[in-house]
Amino acid sequence: MTTNRNLVLNPVDGSYVLPAPPRGFDLLVMDGGESSPLLGAGAIASALGQRFQSQAQSLDLLLTEMRGQLERLDGAIAEASPAQLKGAVRDVVRVVDWCDALRLDLADESAKAVDGLQPIDLLALCEQQANALQGLVDPITVLPSQQVVYWGDRNRLTILIEKALELVWARTGGQGLRCIEIGSEAGVPSIRVCSHGEPTKAIDRDVVDAFREAVDYVAATVAPDELGPGGAGIMLRLPI
Repeated sequence: MTTNRNLVLNPVDGSYVLPAPPRGFDLLVMDGGESSPLLGAGAIASALGQRFQSQAQSLDLLLTEMRGQLERLDGAIAEASPAQLKGAVRDVVRVVDWCDALRLDLADESAKAVDGLQPIDLLALCEQQANALQGLVDPITVLPSQQVVYWGDRNRLTILIEKALELVWARTGGQGLRCIEIGSEAGVPSIRVCSHGEPTKAIDRDVVDAFREAVDYVAATVAPDELGPGGAGIMLRLPI
């Protein structure tokens, strides 16, 4: 797990909003979850508590394993050969290494919590947003995606997803199925938002400005999606 909490990728192009007209591709559809309001302080505290409780349970299991290893080592000292004793010591050291790795993870996540961040299930968040923002004649689907837990500001990230969906909707003149996909490459989480409608030539500047403001609040970077300049989609890379 990275301990750099301030890494932000350089933008590809500061003036970039959306690429040229799209090329079609087959869709795989995943049902979204139920919508939910922005989290308040109590819900944030609960999410952090669950995360740290899980860490504490893992540490308890490791300490239980270490106690067992030490008890077996104590009982074997009188009769075990030097080679057997060395092997037992190596087993104990291995458990200590696991505890140390868990300690580093806990320290890193605690520092993120102190910075006001919280663990967010990106897939679940996008499913909630899709269900909340879609209509009967303007559906939004979440494609099968990686399960990515991201430490960030949930409220700001929720607004970013909303503004990205509004942007592609405006770019295609309110036509076409909108899609969201979660990914992660080299440890950098990303949210891909695209539409299968035909792009129009002009976008309301207020929509563009609102999207860019949301990007700045999250400190994300924007790039063309995997279809490149020929696709009506954007890739939002999140800071880590």
